[in-house]
Amino acid sequence: MKLVKPGAEHEVPRGILGGSEISQATAGATNIYMARFRVPAGARSRPHYHANCESTLYMLEGSIEIKWGERLEETLVVEPGDLLYVPPRETHIVINRSDAEPADYVVARDSPTEDSVEVPWADTGA
Repeated sequence: MKLVKPGAEHEVPRGILGGSEISQATAGATNIYMARFRVPAGARSRPHYHANCESTLYMLEGSIEIKWGERLEETLVVEPGDLLYVPPRETHIVINRSDAEPADYVVARDSPTEDSVEVPWADTGA
C-alpha cells in the first residue's frame, strides 16, 4: 500500500494545475493513474489528448466546459457530481466557466503515467 498526501499544486504540460497523484512515479502503479486537477478562475487548458489510455473525470467543485472533436466543434458542460468518459486520442480543451472561482476535479486513467500530448494546430474556438 502507498498513501499519497495532498501536495503543492504544479502546472502540468497542458496548462492547468495538478495536485497529488497516484502514478508510477509516486506509488509504483503499473496500470492506473489518478490525480486531482484545478482550472484557475477564467483559465483554460491548451488543446491536448491522452494517447494510449482511457480517462474518466469526476467533477468536485465549479463548472467546466469541454470542447472536443477534430476541430473542437463539440461542447459539453461538466458540473459537480458529474462523471465524464474520455476515449484515447480525443483532442479536447478544458475551460473554467467561472471568472471568479476555480474548478476542481479528479481524473483516473488506465495508464500509470500522465499521458498528455499537446495539439498546437487545433482551433481553440476562443
